[in-house]
Amino acid sequence: MLQVLREARDTLVPDMSGPHGPLPPVMLILTVVTGLVDAFSYLLLGHVFVANMTGNVVFMGFAFAGAATFSTLASAVALLSFGAGALAGGIAVHRARAHRGLQLQHALLVETAFVTPP
Repeated sequence: MLQVLREARDTLVPDMSGPHGPLPPVMLILTVVTGLVDAFSYLLLGHVFVANMTGNVVFMGFAFAGAATFSTLASAVALLSFGAGALAGGIAVHRARAHRGLQLQHALLVETAFVTPP
């Protein structure tokens, strides 16, 4: 039990000269913040689940910081695509506001157009 508590303490208050420096507590803070963003968006913004997009923001931060395996372009494309899809979905719902069947039909047509090979 003491070993687990020691490891938790070392994660929350790491040795700054150690191999990971301040990264573990920063990652914990990012995890909590992204969880709060996801909870907020789901509960207060009409049940929109944006977990993958908050992850892409974190990946973009890693890329900006110089991490070799993360791509700023890939994260930007994902975020812009999500925004375009959200806008298209909002327009479709607005146009077919009174009929949920039409909303579903519009959404399926748009999705089919995106996944159908040329």
